[in-house]
Amino acid sequence: MTARETGTRLLLAAAIALLAGLPFVGVPQFTITLLTEALIFAVWAMSLDLLVGYAGLVTFGHAAAFGLASYAAGYFAREVTADFFVALLVAEAVVGLVALTTGFVVTRVSGVAFAIISLCIAQVLFQVAVAWRSVTQGMDGLVGVPLPSIFGVTLGTGTPFYLLTLACMVVTYLALARLVDSPFGRTLHAIRTSEDRAAAIGINVRLHKWIAFVISWAIAGLGGTLMVFMKAGTTPMSLHWAESGNVLVMAIFGGIGTLLGPVVGAISFVFLRDEFTTRFTAWQLAFGLVFVVVVLAFPAGLAGIFSRAWNALWRARS
Repeated sequence: MTARETGTRLLLAAAIALLAGLPFVGVPQFTITLLTEALIFAVWAMSLDLLVGYAGLVTFGHAAAFGLASYAAGYFAREVTADFFVALLVAEAVVGLVALTTGFVVTRVSGVAFAIISLCIAQVLFQVAVAWRSVTQGMDGLVGVPLPSIFGVTLGTGTPFYLLTLACMVVTYLALARLVDSPFGRTLHAIRTSEDRAAAIGINVRLHKWIAFVISWAIAGLGGTLMVFMKAGTTPMSLHWAESGNVLVMAIFGGIGTLLGPVVGAISFVFLRDEFTTRFTAWQLAFGLVFVVVVLAFPAGLAGIFSRAWNALWRARS
């Protein structure tokens, strides 16, 4: 391991330690709540980045996995048990089944066709959530989800749930970092560069896209499970195309194809949204202007700024 790789790992470890220590150094509870939401979105955005940034599959329907997991975990927790890991397992089973079946179809195409079909899948699930009132309560939303428990211990709101969310985000980041650096990840990069060339050298393009699609949905399912416990419920809007647009903005804002970018983008999105909604009536316009400026000035996203600074530091040392 080179000195630079060691330095990078130490920097990431310091950032994680800083996030873990925030609740214990007098940070307001409202800020911790915003951070919890941001870290959940970070998990979701990283799952999207696997498709967009590494496999080259732009989707406008990624809310389908997030919202579906929220409903599955929330309903099971309310009706059966609030054990976090059991509810997560149920949510992943539901999401995995849908991902396997729909992914088998949608990964036959690429480009605009993939984006549109994925959007249609999300909208179909949105309409199901609206119409299936006996389970989802329609537009009123699924409410009354209890606090999660782990090994029989109920996790309170605030710091305990924040630390659980942080742990899930870190594990997701490390797992995805290992995945994209594996032969499978390099194969996805080859497919993103050129599907025709990848197929010409013997890569099963459709199979790899299908696997990436299922993994991406499974990770989004983790985010959806965390969110339903945080909000104590969910609504059909968690499946709406607008939410798919939000997570895509987070990934692009932070920098796609980096994993760290979606984390930075999600945190920035949540705190900027909170700041702009308190200051501006048309906060979407204000945020849109900031987004455009950042994308034009820094095509690699906000994470690209940190990457340039880190590279410059090591060049100066050498």
